[in-house]
Amino acid sequence: MKTASRFEPARRTVEEIAPAKVNLILSVGKKREDGYHDLLTLMETVSLCDKLTFQVENSILPEIKLSICGKYPVPEDPSNLVIRSAEAFFARIGRRFSVRLEKNIPTEAGLGGGSADAAATLRALNRIAGDPISSDELCDLAATLGADVPFCLFGGTAICRGIGEIMETIDRPARRFYAVVMGKDRVSTSGAYRALDEYRANNADGIQIPSETELQTLAAGGNVPLANDFEAAVFPDRPAIAERKARLLSLGATDALMTGSGAAVFGIFPDAASAVRAVSAFSDADAFVVETVGRYYS
Repeated sequence: MKTASRFEPARRTVEEIAPAKVNLILSVGKKREDGYHDLLTLMETVSLCDKLTFQVENSILPEIKLSICGKYPVPEDPSNLVIRSAEAFFARIGRRFSVRLEKNIPTEAGLGGGSADAAATLRALNRIAGDPISSDELCDLAATLGADVPFCLFGGTAICRGIGEIMETIDRPARRFYAVVMGKDRVSTSGAYRALDEYRANNADGIQIPSETELQTLAAGGNVPLANDFEAAVFPDRPAIAERKARLLSLGATDALMTGSGAAVFGIFPDAASAVRAVSAFSDADAFVVETVGRYYS
């Protein structure tokens, strides 16, 4: 690790965006002894994003001050991943700042909003501090905060393995347009994993592992069916989510899927105009048109 130099920035504002993610393929393995599940997933970041504003002052604050605005309220207490990631970073450099989080990514949607916020916090604080921590070490720090945080740290398109920390980046992701739809349903990540474990205990369905060829073909924009193991466990108790997926297909999506552990669903459309038309049909839900975002940190 680089030696952290003493820095005394003038009072200023530093902003960082935190893009959401979608899972084009999500294969979940059996529960491990450590309580985690092995994953094989193809993820990419999209243009729906939270925004974080860091107020940098010369004085050292006694604690991290977090304020929330935006459409989707989240806790301002230490359970928030922004505070957790900031504390983990400050343990390395000994500074504290105030943070304002504009929350635009729906919560409990499978869009990685909390992970994106944590990753954005690490990127911003490292930049403010003069990059004392290398990108590899920052990735290791991200992995202690959550399975999706290492991917969200870098963005773009990547095949992720392990619990999400082993990444194979796709350098030139295909440009894709999505209609993302989120109703009133909420699905907690822990609840989705419990439901999947229970479903597999009572059903004969095996774990479907996509081939390397399928992952690479889909990442490059080829026609490989999307797949998410969580759908079989979540849809029976959340039929409205399955209905929104079917509706996206009826509106012209070339394929559609629940993202992550849910509850958001997305459809892939050939162009922005057709995605806009699909979104306009969902007056009873939050719906967004987004496109892929390339890798933004190296």
